[in-house]
Amino acid sequence: MQSMQRVRKTDLARNTRQVINDVLRGQTAVVESHGEPEVAIMDILDYRITRAVMRYYSLQPKINREAGLSDQQVAAVPELQERYNLVLAHYLAGAISLGRAAELLELPWLDLRTRFSRLDVPVRVAPADLSEAKSDVEAAEAWAIPVDQ
Repeated sequence: MQSMQRVRKTDLARNTRQVINDVLRGQTAVVESHGEPEVAIMDILDYRITRAVMRYYSLQPKINREAGLSDQQVAAVPELQERYNLVLAHYLAGAISLGRAAELLELPWLDLRTRFSRLDVPVRVAPADLSEAKSDVEAAEAWAIPVDQ
């Protein structure tokens, strides 16, 4: 499946449900009028991630890479977009792993990694140190489905 589809306004009006379903499966819909793009429709999580990444690179916040990011720090942020901004800034700065970022955002690790790949967000594929590796294992265990023996 391509990650972008072009949709004429008239087709969007006729096939709204199908276009929205495609967007929810990872496509971005570019709506055109007379062959010219006017708007883009994207999944809300992709939108939050994109905004957080743009904010990180435009503001370059000072983040202590050694301090990590606690559940309490994230829970103290009431607005969801601000949580994404906080978590992804720490991930992009190298203070937390992808697994920890997924855990803090309450997303499956693979879903976040897939979204990052699709949105061209840098993906660190290996832990930077032993504590990051342990954090990744803990995050994976939290999402693991118990297997009946």
